[in-house]
Amino acid sequence: MSLKETFDTLLKALNSQNEAVLEDVLAENYRFTSTTARHQNKAQRVKGILKNPVFKSLMFRNIEFEMLENTCLVFCEFQYPGHMDSSLWFGRSTFVFSKIGEAWKLVAQHNSHVSENI
Repeated sequence: MSLKETFDTLLKALNSQNEAVLEDVLAENYRFTSTTARHQNKAQRVKGILKNPVFKSLMFRNIEFEMLENTCLVFCEFQYPGHMDSSLWFGRSTFVFSKIGEAWKLVAQHNSHVSENI
């Protein structure tokens, strides 16, 4: 599967909260840094995704891929509904994928909230 196909598969798995696909796409040594600077490993991140309904409406835009041999950086903006019906949360994500064997695996991700004027 190409990196683009793997990334699209990841986004669909986030929106559908598909545990099996998340377990497959995230590397065993995966690390996540949240918008509140909390660090999570693979098991913690998957558990958090599965219990948080916000992922069903998470959207990404302005996606850019930067290939570096067997590593790929993916930069994008994200948005999801806030706590009130009329609010939206915006932010930026950086995904780091590595080619492990024949498959692209997500090894790290960092999210940051930003103002809605991005």
